[in-house]
Amino acid sequence: MSASTILLPNRSGAGEPEQVKLGSHVVIIGANGSGKTRLGIWIEQKHQEERVVHRISAQKALSIPEFAPLQNLEQAEKAWLFGTSQPYASVGRKVHDRWGGRPATFLLSDYDQLLSVLFAKSAERDRKHTEETRRSENYLLVPDAPIDSIVKTWGDIMPHREIRFCDGKVLVKSTEASEYHGMEMSDGERVALYLIGQCLCAPENALIIVDEPELHLHRSLVDKLWNKVEELCQTKTIAYITHDLDFASSRADAAKIWIKSFSGSDAWVWSFVPEDELLPENLVLEVIGSRKKILFCEGDAGSDDAAIYQLAFPAYHVIPRGGCEKVIESAKALRANPSLHHLDALAIIDSDYREQEEVDALLSHGIHTIPVAEIENIFCVESVLRIVASHLQRDPASAVSDVFQFVASAMKSEIEVQISSMAERRIQFLLGAFSKASNDKAGLANGLTETLSRIDVEAVYTQCKAAYELALASNKLDELLRVYNRKSIVDRISGILGLARGEYKKLLIRMLKGPHQEAIVSALGTYLPLLP
Repeated sequence: MSASTILLPNRSGAGEPEQVKLGSHVVIIGANGSGKTRLGIWIEQKHQEERVVHRISAQKALSIPEFAPLQNLEQAEKAWLFGTSQPYASVGRKVHDRWGGRPATFLLSDYDQLLSVLFAKSAERDRKHTEETRRSENYLLVPDAPIDSIVKTWGDIMPHREIRFCDGKVLVKSTEASEYHGMEMSDGERVALYLIGQCLCAPENALIIVDEPELHLHRSLVDKLWNKVEELCQTKTIAYITHDLDFASSRADAAKIWIKSFSGSDAWVWSFVPEDELLPENLVLEVIGSRKKILFCEGDAGSDDAAIYQLAFPAYHVIPRGGCEKVIESAKALRANPSLHHLDALAIIDSDYREQEEVDALLSHGIHTIPVAEIENIFCVESVLRIVASHLQRDPASAVSDVFQFVASAMKSEIEVQISSMAERRIQFLLGAFSKASNDKAGLANGLTETLSRIDVEAVYTQCKAAYELALASNKLDELLRVYNRKSIVDRISGILGLARGEYKKLLIRMLKGPHQEAIVSALGTYLPLLP
């Protein structure tokens, strides 16, 4: 088996193992309980008779000894690779000597062994260089040992820290403080040194298996560290095992494998992470990593949209995608991708002046439209407003009446802007129906002329004006909220209820997470789609 291939269990969960060709490295992604660590052990055991395999466990002690035990290189490498430097050290005994007979759960404590290898490699480099220099009687450049590469890499990823190795000790100096022993390093510093050292000490063409490569590392450090390690280990294959989707996405040129299920008997069902030019890889990873159905919505992570929908639809994994166009694009792309079509994916967007024809067209793609102009308006509907008013010990009917008067007044003050904005949105939809009449210049011109002839601006404007007049004439708050497109309304009504500006929305979110949740979700149910 070449260094550019890796052996994996049969992807169907049954049958003979299969060889997978790699361009560089591989990332194995799976949720908790998907058997990721056991798959790493399986890979280690299937390859270790043919090539050096070094597995870096997620279960590891990171205590740095005061002094590294100094050994010759052969002894140090044996202890580091196999768990013992005794003459009987071998691949066959590694599961007992290195892993204590429990390769999945054993707490690996090999920092002292790693440091011994690092110092032994430097000593061996110095010995060979001295011999060659004496023999040639000329100055020869001193090649880098792993310690030298670590010092340089450390300076790149932690410019505020300097690290040095001397007399079996690790010493660190910060720009603000005096030098201190490696035993006093932070968790992040210790794991960074540990991971860099483990990878650099592995011999050429080795297979390095790294379980939870992001563990104990700050997000800002993870990518820089592994980018540098990959740069220094170009002849080695690194198999990352992770549940961190951001980390998986950061390994741009690595093959990515998604563990779908694990039977507990060396049988994993897996597949390559599918590619889609319309879906960013980090989104694909999030989608396939979820064990729930997918619901796309507008807004960003932590937005009001996501908060409402996650509480209202607990059976779904809610993914905010920014603007409505991104939501529509993501839902259509996911449902159209043959590798992902088995996933249940729906979407919810604001009505945003859409006509029923467009609403129906979107629904055919699993994209639901809520009957308010903006998601923020749903906070202000009468049924919800009454619950909040009661909580604040205010008369619900008076609160609804006061809010109606305020919203009606605000809408009247900018009625021309609202009407023209609705008309603009509807004209844009009609323009979207443009198609050329024939495959030539004249066809383009004729197609545009025909499209424009179908757009009656006067009629569109009149229809939009009528929609606002009907809403105002209804004397119903909810009818105003169906057409009034102004995100700030939810913040501006706070004062009517005796709250500071913007506090109404915050209060409602808190109530959604407390004992009023069931009542509010039920009230919102009138305005939210009935999802399967």
